[in-house]
Amino acid sequence: MNLKETSAAYRWNIMLLLAASQAIAYIDRVNLSVAGPEELVKVQGYTPTDLGFLLSVFSWAFTASLLLAGPFADWARPRLSFPLGVGVWSFATALCSVTTAFAPLAMLRAFVGIGESTMIPSGARVIRETFDLKRRALVVGTFFAGNKVGLTLGIPLSAVLLHNWGWSAVFYITGALGLMWLAWWKAVYRVPAKEAETQVGADAIRWRHLLKYRTTWGVMLGQAGYLYIYYMFATWIPGYLSLERNMSVLDTGIVGMLPFLIGTAAVVFGGWAADRLIAGGARVTVVRKGFAVGGLLGATVLTIAGAYAADTVLAVGLLTLAVASFSLSTASVNSMPIDVAPPHIVSSLTSLQNFGGNVGGSFAPIVTGALLTATGDFTVPLLVGAGVALVLGCGSYGFIVGNLDRELTKDDLASDAAAEGRAATA
Repeated sequence: MNLKETSAAYRWNIMLLLAASQAIAYIDRVNLSVAGPEELVKVQGYTPTDLGFLLSVFSWAFTASLLLAGPFADWARPRLSFPLGVGVWSFATALCSVTTAFAPLAMLRAFVGIGESTMIPSGARVIRETFDLKRRALVVGTFFAGNKVGLTLGIPLSAVLLHNWGWSAVFYITGALGLMWLAWWKAVYRVPAKEAETQVGADAIRWRHLLKYRTTWGVMLGQAGYLYIYYMFATWIPGYLSLERNMSVLDTGIVGMLPFLIGTAAVVFGGWAADRLIAGGARVTVVRKGFAVGGLLGATVLTIAGAYAADTVLAVGLLTLAVASFSLSTASVNSMPIDVAPPHIVSSLTSLQNFGGNVGGSFAPIVTGALLTATGDFTVPLLVGAGVALVLGCGSYGFIVGNLDRELTKDDLASDAAAEGRAATA
């Protein structure tokens, strides 16, 4: 099977499978963000810092695992790496239903992170093998819109389950969703032609070469800024509404889904618009960087405004627009590795981008919790998130990422080294 042989029905199924994997993953991430403030903080006596640690341990495990997940997906291919990851994280999520003790929860959340680490590298390889450049940003946008769908559905779903049936129901029901995805994947996915998968020249770029490219460092650092502000919102929106705005658990579930509902539309629109511009002849580099920097800059301004808004409706409105703004950049920032990596190493570059991103992003939950504990409100945590998005996100995607209009080659190593030499002697 190659790009010309894929039918429209197959492509639609793959696109929906990709989005569904992200949706389930984020439902299984956000369930603790909803249940934690109510059960662990208000009932069990955990501090916000304790909860922040439990929210962050997932990210630390996810981040560390990315270094192996990309090469593993390139070696084992998505036929194995994708369903294996979904199975691991879904089982770990279901097991969270049996305990509220700190150490077991930390261990299980770490396994959720390990399982989810295979999803984005595997998905990037599936996109590269199934969709051409002019369709790619919309598919990437739909893939990552799935995580907004997961937050949109996961927050009210977890709130309803917690309110009506308690802690255990939240986790065994959300954990069971992965089983349905596995059956769908088994029925739909077709392995590409083996020849296309295995023919790699002796002069091809290897994993060990990737860190020598300027663009690799640009997408890693830029993703750190993007994911810090994203994870801050994804993990602490329910806590913000509950602890800062004194909303009930059901109100938190309803209001908390709104930023991510609007963000879902923004992700898909950003991907569609990028595809239209590229199909119309615009340079890939200009389009990708324009959406990346513009979306993160808008999120910075709106988050600062929301941090100082006293009125609840105004504050929630501004923070919702901040989520929508950085969501416009989602398709473009996550298309960059797929655009420039040779096919045999797409998963590896994607995993490096997300490793760098999660080194920054994984600290968002615990830093937010610690700052909340220290200051007593969300003003400083929100300002810190805005600053990280501006400096790392806008700065790296705007000034460090290089040419995205062609694949990386070994010749680029020499040109990057020469550019560094000129800068050092200037």
